[in-house]
Amino acid sequence: MIQFVSLHTEAACKALRQLLRQPVATLLILVMLAIAMTLPLALYLGVQSGQQVLGQINDAPTMTLYMQMEAKASDNQAVEKALRANKQLEKVVFVSKQQGLEELQQSMGSQDLVSMLDSNPLPDAFTVTPQVDTPEELAALQTQLAKLPMVESVKMDAEWMQTLYQINHFVHQLLWFLAITLGLAFALVAYNTIRLQILSHREEIEITKLLGAPASFIRRPFLYLSIWQSLLAAAISIGLCYWLCYMTQPLVSAILQPYGVHIAWRFFNPCEIVVILLLVCGLGVVGAWLATRQHLLSFKSVR
Repeated sequence: MIQFVSLHTEAACKALRQLLRQPVATLLILVMLAIAMTLPLALYLGVQSGQQVLGQINDAPTMTLYMQMEAKASDNQAVEKALRANKQLEKVVFVSKQQGLEELQQSMGSQDLVSMLDSNPLPDAFTVTPQVDTPEELAALQTQLAKLPMVESVKMDAEWMQTLYQINHFVHQLLWFLAITLGLAFALVAYNTIRLQILSHREEIEITKLLGAPASFIRRPFLYLSIWQSLLAAAISIGLCYWLCYMTQPLVSAILQPYGVHIAWRFFNPCEIVVILLLVCGLGVVGAWLATRQHLLSFKSVR
């Protein structure tokens, strides 16, 4: 066990020294890897922070139930009782035909609308606020409310809701696409970096193999080299994300403030940072292992 730990410690230290011997080349590689990671990580933070905006906007659109013109007060009371008993509704407000006409008159300004009409053409109505979230649930609720007695129609301004869901769905798809493609790119960069390292140490590897060293011994420093690169690149990427959040926070607040919406950029919690480091190291190790397997097997002395 002690020998096992000693071998891995020696390999890790050797890989770190190799990185430090070429600071400029190492920095360029780390910056390239960090940029590849920063885009999906920043988009992830944007998606998570955007949930705050959605939470500050109405959770569901308002529905309006228009009663039939011949509906009586008893019909309105029966519908109101059914609406208040519906657990899918958060708020129920009755708007009489007279109140609706007065609101319409106010919206017309100085023009006298009442004098132009022989009678009130507006029906009694109920304005309700649903507690459901998805467009499918809203459509089902709209159909259910339309079946209430003496209800002429149920109108819902769902266009903005559909737009929000479509944008949210698109951003999530874009996030997954970038995460997968840039993750593969990260593994390929690690593969190419280790391949160049192997080719530059070809003679040393062949001599080591002739002395009886197994392939695992030769492969180990390259795996740790990829791990070091992945960890340092991930640290730089997380730092870039923090800098981006810090610099854009005042601008985003100024843009959304006139709309009464406040958003504070969300940053990674400790668990997310650990997951990021593990995923990045895993991708780096996969790329390094593929590179060592291919090129070490190409040496005649390595089996």
